[in-house]
Amino acid sequence: MNKNLSPALKKKYFQLLIERDDGFKCFYCKKDFAYDDYIYDHLNNNRSDNRLENIVLACQSCNNKKTTDTDMQKQAMQKLKQNEESNFMRERKFVKENLGEVSAEIEINTKNYDIVKEYLTKEIEKNGAIEYSNALHSSVYTCKTKTGHGSQQSVRNYISTLTSSVAPFAITRDDDKKKVIAKRMVVAT
Repeated sequence: MNKNLSPALKKKYFQLLIERDDGFKCFYCKKDFAYDDYIYDHLNNNRSDNRLENIVLACQSCNNKKTTDTDMQKQAMQKLKQNEESNFMRERKFVKENLGEVSAEIEINTKNYDIVKEYLTKEIEKNGAIEYSNALHSSVYTCKTKTGHGSQQSVRNYISTLTSSVAPFAITRDDDKKKVIAKRMVVAT
C-alpha cells in the first residue's frame, strides 16, 4: 500500500514533532523555519511508513540533499532508532488544568507495560524461553483483552525495554535459529 502522509496526519503530528524535536526548526540543519517553508521528511525514505517515529520536519534543501548525503542518511537512521526506542509520545504527560492528574493514555501505557512484563516473566519461568513473534502477538492480544488498548508498536517498545542491556530478559536465537526471549544470564565478576 503506497499512501502518502495525509493532511489529517500532518495536522495531528505537527505540534508533537515540534515538542519531540525541540522546536520549529529543520531536523538536519537546525535552522528555524519561516511560517510555511518546512516539509514532513520520512527518516527511512519510505513514504508509505507514516508512523510518527519515522517523521521529522525538514527544510526542502536538506530533504533534497539527504538523498545523496550518507552522513544525513546515517543521522536520519539514528533518529529513527532513537524515536522507536523512546516512549516520548506514549509517555508525554498531559496534565488536566489545575488538577495535576495524569492522563488515561499514561495509565494505559503503564498497565500494558506491566502486562507484557508479567506475561514474559510467567512464560519464561515456565518454558525457559518464548519465541519473539509469539511473545509479541500474545502480548498485544493480552493487552487488548485486559485494557482495550495495545498496538504492536507499543508492545515492541515494551519488549525492547525489557530486553535492554540492563533489563531481566535478552533476545537470543534458539537451536533452530528462531528469535527468542529468555532470562538474561548474569555473569559474576
